[in-house]
Amino acid sequence: MLDRRRFVSRLLGLGAAVSILGSSGVGYAALPPAEEALIGRIEAYLDGLENLEARFTQIGPDGQLATGTFYLSRPGKLRIDYDPPSKLLLLATDWRLIFYDGSIQQVTTIPLAQTPLGFLLAEKIRLEGEVTVRELRRNAGEIAVTVARSDAPDQGSVTLVFAEQPLELRRWTVIDPQGLATRVILEDMRTDVAFDPALFHWRDPRIFGFPED
Repeated sequence: MLDRRRFVSRLLGLGAAVSILGSSGVGYAALPPAEEALIGRIEAYLDGLENLEARFTQIGPDGQLATGTFYLSRPGKLRIDYDPPSKLLLLATDWRLIFYDGSIQQVTTIPLAQTPLGFLLAEKIRLEGEVTVRELRRNAGEIAVTVARSDAPDQGSVTLVFAEQPLELRRWTVIDPQGLATRVILEDMRTDVAFDPALFHWRDPRIFGFPED
């Protein structure tokens, strides 16, 4: 059976980011000053995200599509609802990630620090230290930054793509250690939202029913 952590990571399209983006750091890789300034701008943008809601489309390595809604409340809270007929739910709260797979009525809990979500939920977001910025590109009004673990460059990479003016996260692509790519595209992003705290409270669907039930 596929390891549950790998399964969750693949669902999120962030498998290579498990330890790439959750680290505190000691400095950037050797980048020109202009590129360091641009990385700093990206960090400031991500740091400034408090509440975010977006629709997403996920394209797996095999071309399979999945859609759903992504909710982020920093620091520490995130919810991912996959559209029916899928019965998948991911909830990050109290610094743990809870994954519910309704097709087999199974709940898996993982420490958030060991998941792909840590970098989005951290109190301070930094792309430095244990992270190496492999590439920074500007093209057609977009900025793409590719990062990998400094001590394990063969464990994959993640590329975050932003609109440049105004700066806004649009999509990401993860290349896993096997060279397989998973893409996640965000649409209809809103940052002017106020969430009901209950959205991030864990209510076991095996007891209370699945949200669409």
